[in-house]
Amino acid sequence: MTTRVVRRRVGLQQQSSRRSDGVNGKDIFFINRIKELEQQRLIPIIGDTIRNAHIFQKSGVQPADKDDPSANYSGPRPNITEEIAQGWARGGTFKEGVDDPIVYPLTDDIQIARVAQFYALVHGDPVLAKQDYLEFLKDYLLTVAESLTDETDVAELAFINELREEVNYTFSDVVYELDFPRCFHDQREDPLRILARLPIKIYITTSYHDFVEKELQAAGKNPQSRLCYWNGKPDNLQPEHTPDPQYWPSVNTPLVYHLLGMEQYPPSMVLSEDDYLEFLWELASDRESLREGSMTISSRTRPDSIIPEYLRNAINDSSLLVLGYRLQDWDLKAVLHGLLKADELTYRKGVSTAIHIDLENQQIVKDKEQAETYLRSYFKRARFEVRFEESDAFLNSLWEQYQKIVIGVKSA
Repeated sequence: MTTRVVRRRVGLQQQSSRRSDGVNGKDIFFINRIKELEQQRLIPIIGDTIRNAHIFQKSGVQPADKDDPSANYSGPRPNITEEIAQGWARGGTFKEGVDDPIVYPLTDDIQIARVAQFYALVHGDPVLAKQDYLEFLKDYLLTVAESLTDETDVAELAFINELREEVNYTFSDVVYELDFPRCFHDQREDPLRILARLPIKIYITTSYHDFVEKELQAAGKNPQSRLCYWNGKPDNLQPEHTPDPQYWPSVNTPLVYHLLGMEQYPPSMVLSEDDYLEFLWELASDRESLREGSMTISSRTRPDSIIPEYLRNAINDSSLLVLGYRLQDWDLKAVLHGLLKADELTYRKGVSTAIHIDLENQQIVKDKEQAETYLRSYFKRARFEVRFEESDAFLNSLWEQYQKIVIGVKSA
């Protein structure tokens, strides 16, 4: 479709919205995002909860209605990050004896970064703590799978046990072998599947797992995975993850950039509080060295910038969409204070930055209305447009509007 046709369709849609409802801010927001998609100038920055919330949606107990504890909850789990942290804090796979797990001793056990800090200290090696976290995730998911399997289904239970024995399987491998996530609430589509269908050249994720890549492959694309060398290039870097100077991201061969490392290379993962502080320091030093045109002490061991130049340029020239984060988590801090600097975002012209925050079921939020007012003011300094809605709902609405305007498909 030519740009002229797209512009005409967008214009007609905008006129229609104004005729029926006046100037509808929500419609205009979607129209602007669709324009950016058609210009291939939209970069999503994707948090881990977009996938984990669905993978673990039937673990634990979380009713659909807080006033009705017996209600059957089938939607995404906004507190899954806390559940994972607490589960790992209860012992992980570290053992002092056969039946003596090493338990996190403090009450703030809902922060994965703090639990990781503890296990790194206890074990005396931060890399072993990262490996333990990955093993815990696999064990946790397999336990969930067992709980969902009928005890008479001997074949499925045997398959789950086989997966426990597959030491070379990553967490992502286990997720897909078990066919998780198995359902989506309210007949909504998989949010990552929607993102994979859209004309996007670059995806940035703070997930350690290759969920985005698998959805892109399912959509018929050939994604290229890269990771941030914040603490140096991994020794065992596989050819498919090695930078190729001839490669340039496109819609059919998009880049998936793992800002906080990949599970295939545990040392690359930014997991503990110390990791995050070092990560932020390295990116700040890297940014300063680029400004001064010199290499600082911390960056002398790296031949290139931590964030590749082509990615920095793409971020500066594109609109950004931040999805799947909680206010209190370190991964959001890594995005806002590491990858994106407020002083740099302020001077970007002709592009936007939107962040989606779901304030429901977040322990740090006492008054939702006041929190929204505060956050709008806070993010306004960096020209962020804040949307207070869950990412699933937004992406499904975006896909519906994209089909209507660009593809021409009308919802039933």
